[in-house]
Amino acid sequence: MGMTLWWIGIAVLVLVVLPVVVLLLQRLSNAVGRIDTHVRKIHDQAGGLVVAVNDVAALVGTRDRVSRVGSGLTRYVNAVDRIL
Repeated sequence: MGMTLWWIGIAVLVLVVLPVVVLLLQRLSNAVGRIDTHVRKIHDQAGGLVVAVNDVAALVGTRDRVSRVGSGLTRYVNAVDRIL
């Protein structure tokens, strides 16, 4: 009787538990693969974002130059206005 229960337990393990474990591991592997794909896309897009942010730093100098040109233009218009 004890040996029969032993073989029934092994049969249940092989026929029920093992396939369920393999199925769950396969689903986990698929999910990890999808996560890896998304992480790679995010990493590539983040690299492009860093380049764009570096360009924004260059706009500070442009803003200062536009401000200086604007003030010079205002002085010029005021001078022409006085002449006319």
